Amino acid sequence: MNWKRISAALGIWVVAVSAALAEPVSDPQNNNQAPAAPAFEPAVPANPYRHLDWVTATAIAAMPAAERPQFSGICEGLYLAPVVSTGDPTQSRIEASADNFDTLEDGTNVLSGNVVLKQGNRELYSEEIRLNRVTRATSLRGDVKIRQQGMLILGDSAEINLNERKLDVRETEYVIHSLHVHGTAGRIYNPEERILVLDRSTYTTCAPNNESWVIKAKEIRLNEESGWGEVTGATVELGGIPVVYLPWWTFPIDDRRQSGFLFPSIGSGENGLDLSTPYYLNLAPNYDATITPRYLADRGEMLEAEFRYLSEHTEGDVGLGYMPDDQQYGDRRSLVTWHHEGAYGNTWSNTVDYTRVGDSDHFLDLDTTLNTSSATHLDQRADLDYYGEHWHSSVLVSQYQTLDELILDQDLPYRRLPQLRTLGLFPWYNNRLQLRLGAEYTYFDHPEDIINGPTSADRVRLNPSLLYNYRRPWGFVVPKISFHYRYYDLNQVNLADNEKDIDNRSFSLDTGLYLDRPFQFRGTNYLQTLEPRVFYLYAPYQDQNDLPLFDTAKTSFGFEQLFRDNRFTGGDRIGDANQVSVGLTSRLINQDTGAEEVNISLGQIFYLRDREVQLNMDDDPEDTTLSPFVARMSWLLNQHWSWRAETQLDTQENNLDSAVTGFRYRDDYGNLMNLTFNYYDSGAVLADPEAEDIKQSDFSFIWSINQRWGIIGRWGFDLEQQRSYDNILGFEYESCCWRARLVNRRYLKESNDENEVVEPSQGIYFQFELKGLGGLGGALDRLLDDAISGYREREESRPPNFY
Repeated sequence: MNWKRISAALGIWVVAVSAALAEPVSDPQNNNQAPAAPAFEPAVPANPYRHLDWVTATAIAAMPAAERPQFSGICEGLYLAPVVSTGDPTQSRIEASADNFDTLEDGTNVLSGNVVLKQGNRELYSEEIRLNRVTRATSLRGDVKIRQQGMLILGDSAEINLNERKLDVRETEYVIHSLHVHGTAGRIYNPEERILVLDRSTYTTCAPNNESWVIKAKEIRLNEESGWGEVTGATVELGGIPVVYLPWWTFPIDDRRQSGFLFPSIGSGENGLDLSTPYYLNLAPNYDATITPRYLADRGEMLEAEFRYLSEHTEGDVGLGYMPDDQQYGDRRSLVTWHHEGAYGNTWSNTVDYTRVGDSDHFLDLDTTLNTSSATHLDQRADLDYYGEHWHSSVLVSQYQTLDELILDQDLPYRRLPQLRTLGLFPWYNNRLQLRLGAEYTYFDHPEDIINGPTSADRVRLNPSLLYNYRRPWGFVVPKISFHYRYYDLNQVNLADNEKDIDNRSFSLDTGLYLDRPFQFRGTNYLQTLEPRVFYLYAPYQDQNDLPLFDTAKTSFGFEQLFRDNRFTGGDRIGDANQVSVGLTSRLINQDTGAEEVNISLGQIFYLRDREVQLNMDDDPEDTTLSPFVARMSWLLNQHWSWRAETQLDTQENNLDSAVTGFRYRDDYGNLMNLTFNYYDSGAVLADPEAEDIKQSDFSFIWSINQRWGIIGRWGFDLEQQRSYDNILGFEYESCCWRARLVNRRYLKESNDENEVVEPSQGIYFQFELKGLGGLGGALDRLLDDAISGYREREESRPPNFY
């Protein structure tokens, strides 16, 4: 609620009236006509709310197109103020006019008959204004109207004490145009400076002829100094029926953060009724907290808390979740998170990312309001970075909490306690010749006592390289020579030689051209580019089968992998290579808008020898002469439609290894639709005949049926299993001043038990919003954000729709 604008406007007019009536008006301007209605008001049926600047939908439709405001028709009309002076009130003189001016014997100045005071974009109207120059008491009688940019206050009468700068307006109505707010008050007065009181007041964002909801309060007290509003005896009425009574509550009246209850979240699913009532604590300007008591009907009570902090150099949040007794799980449940970022000048920075749960099924059983996400491994890491002129160094400690109980102990990830890295960059000749010196030390520690691998180890890596970065507007040539050295000191049972080392070298040559041509098509200026690229990589074979695997895996193949100098991630394997990668990218750029409308990238690797280095000694060498052919495409079909696709084709086996394609539609009316198809030949790509292929389609949408009704849906279908894995269907209804959503979800719940038969789960979610106040159902927003691509951007770009 933006009550502060009412308070500020009334206070300003105390000063303005004082200045206008301090001296007698010797030559008033006669104006026998009431202020004219806006020029755009056409001849339409009678409008009983015109005094509130309310313009009906019929009147809006009858306006000339050049004068017609933006209006969707969701409301029966809108609050539209007449055009007034846009001058700065603080720089404008006060103009006064009236039909008559008199001075009584007691020194009272009387302005009567169509009294008007104007100062810039401020206006005051009344039938009569009396000012006693001795007591400086001022009274306004009859059709009092106070107008300021974006706001209107009407009243039967008003009393002003110019000495104490107090104002008392009786039987008032008010309008805040930009917020679509209308209300009444039996009395508005300021008992002391910077405090405003509204007696017997109402507040709504509904149309004046159809108040679907309204808040009625015995008293509202606004304190500008504290930034707080205090409500006594408030009742929320829906359709004229009282539904909620609040004997006392508070709310902020400005942009300062204030402590208080936030709108609750309510839902229903496999845990029964799920009700959260968050309470916000504004502890200081740079840190705050939210405490959320939560009730799950089938599990019990839960408490979640989030603490956020911000300083000159750091920001972050700490989250806690605790359920003392889960009635279904039979034990307590807990969650701890910490996300931290720090920056100290231009040289030092640090981050912390920590998540821990009390059991492996936590995210399967319980959703959370905290800033975290579920995964098979929860990251627990902290690092410190230094950025100098030539050196970048870092210290990292890292471990994981593994949630997937099917992972064997020997396959659990190692902890890094710590990992020290440094990279030196020394350029010469205008940054063309670059010497890079990379070094790393890591101490690995396994969380379990295993016998078929190292329980701990020290690893040292050295990786110096020299490259020549030759670039011109037409293309680039970048030769690079690298040296790789690794040393291990292993702590492993029954290992004859605990110390191992290996060195290797590699050479790469990266070349590319940039060609473009401008042209016109149907009056639009385009730029088409053609960007061929050739990348040669050579690394001799060295047997690495006796080296352990601490942090190394094979990269997922894609267009970016065509130009990498190692097909493995981590530091335990250097892939042997003698290969040429060829790629071609073409882009179509709309030079009038700057948008990239088409992007096509194609590429393939030509292998000149077998790849013998593998992750495990039992893995056979790769003897194919060609990599999968990669094609990646995106197309902005028009303002609303876009398409993307990426495929990998094994040209030697004539097999489609993987394919992803999808369409998206989004318009200015909030309509959103996604259609994607995902195919992955697991058996061919992983060389595992027992691996299941992935064939999935996903169709999701939010679509308006008409101005008020919309439909929400998602259909995720597994074509291989011939069953749906996530279905959502719901409806949303939007009126002038409220919005509601009801969504049903049927989905397959993940399980950590490979023998468990997965049965569909179901949940019902409800969201209700009073426009201009807030609403119930935050859990539904989180669900739709995960389920429908583009949902968050849609909601953030859609303020409350009154127009």
